[in-house]
Amino acid sequence: MDLQQYFNQRQTRRKVLRQFGMLVGMGLALDACSWNDPPPTSTSIALDPIQHVIVACQENHTFDMYFGYYPNVGKFGVPGNYSQPDGSGGIVKPHHFPSPTSDDIDHTWQSIHSEWNHGAMNGFVTTDGPTTLGYYDGFDLAYYYALGDSFTLCGNYFCSLLGPTLPNRLALMAGTAGGNTNDDVEAGSLKYPTIVDLLDAAHVSWKCYNLGQGNGSMPPYSHYNALNYFKKWNSDPRLQFQEKDYKEDLLAGTLPQVSFLITEGEISEHPPDNILKGQLKMSQVIQALMDAGAWKNSVLFLTFDEGGGFFDHVAPPRVDAYGLGFRVPTLIISPYARRGYVSGQLYGHSSILKFIERRFGLPSLASVNHQFDTSTPGANNDAANGQALGPPAPPHDGLPDIGDFTEAFDFSQDPSYHPSLPFL
Repeated sequence: MDLQQYFNQRQTRRKVLRQFGMLVGMGLALDACSWNDPPPTSTSIALDPIQHVIVACQENHTFDMYFGYYPNVGKFGVPGNYSQPDGSGGIVKPHHFPSPTSDDIDHTWQSIHSEWNHGAMNGFVTTDGPTTLGYYDGFDLAYYYALGDSFTLCGNYFCSLLGPTLPNRLALMAGTAGGNTNDDVEAGSLKYPTIVDLLDAAHVSWKCYNLGQGNGSMPPYSHYNALNYFKKWNSDPRLQFQEKDYKEDLLAGTLPQVSFLITEGEISEHPPDNILKGQLKMSQVIQALMDAGAWKNSVLFLTFDEGGGFFDHVAPPRVDAYGLGFRVPTLIISPYARRGYVSGQLYGHSSILKFIERRFGLPSLASVNHQFDTSTPGANNDAANGQALGPPAPPHDGLPDIGDFTEAFDFSQDPSYHPSLPFL
């Protein structure tokens, strides 16, 4: 079935079922106990059953835009009667997007800070217009909502910076963007440690798989694989594996210990690209994992780099001059992930790094990178305000209040768990 035809059919059903579905969803949310505050994170939990960590990062959607109306979201969803000022004395309320595509609105450092408005979270419409209040629901995101029903959804996961794609993707690989607040970074110019430096030093295997590509050589994706910006790694052949290699490694039992799934523009869900294409690609790579022997020893973290300028009602904690940024959708997919659980633990992009560090006995990036403990370079740094040096930005994996996901796992669960997920 054509993806647009699929979406249109779901829209027709949505008109009929929306009122009933919302009533049922409200009842489920009110009755649910899984979205209560999480238990304290264990300091003794053994992660040995996890042999493979897979990280997939999509583009430019906030938690409220994707999961704000998820039936089981509980207290983490969009509040009743939520609205934003329109700047002229009126208000604007969230609206359902009628199409699987949406405008690519401004999400620069300046615009995101204007939306944030010092934590008031009331500048979305006045900064970027009413499009910022568009959202999708379970009729549009059936596969992602099914993942939420079957695994763990993080209701309190924030991106790293109040800024655009590249700084957040740098932080996802290194715990810090090093003071970079825009996308104007030269490929191969950065020299500070990343998670793959730690992996190599510990002889932990890793690969980057570029999804949706053919057999030709890979272009240097400036926004999709942040390792391209690090001098040590931008020419490393491990950045060049393709989707077919991922599937072959699954079949052969040769999946590395850590994998990064890189999507290109058309399937990254970056507006104005069709969200159904990205959702379909994620369903394919997740199903390939679930069909492989590696499934019983794996976890796949599916997150989004930043919010793209769209709305979210929760003010991010301030950990430094750069972030945290807005909440983004994040799912923990593993036979050991707590099922149907919405976690309230504070998480961020550095939580993925923390999990990898803990699982493989690595030092933290914060312990090996002191380059930004006291200041950052002023170039490409809006927080520097034109000065030669900007505020400090040590790696966030050194922050004790940001979790490492261990509370979201239950290793007593059956490793052969294969939930029934919708076919797209």
